Amino acid sequence: MKKVMIVLSFLFLVGCGEQTLTVRSTLEGDSYLRNNLHTLTEEQFLSFASVESDMDTETYEAFKQRLYEHEQTRYVLMDERIYRYTVEDELLYVADWVEENGIHKLDNLVFP
Repeated sequence: MKKVMIVLSFLFLVGCGEQTLTVRSTLEGDSYLRNNLHTLTEEQFLSFASVESDMDTETYEAFKQRLYEHEQTRYVLMDERIYRYTVEDELLYVADWVEENGIHKLDNLVFP
């Protein structure tokens, strides 16, 4: 019986992995991208982009490179815009988020 429960639990968890992430806030989206940086694929990254966004492979690579170099960061959140800084106060990026059909999407990512 224990084995059956373990197998069923595993199947349930695997099935949940196919569900698309619903980002409910700007900070939640930014945190998800940063916290999953080491496993984040380009396809996953671009799935966070808004319809109007022009993000591409270059944006993805620049985002990952900056955060690999600076794992410890801080931020300032103003409405739907996040300013992400190093602990030495160097601006890493500015991210603009928009809400589309109740889901927050990354609209623009600017690197200084």
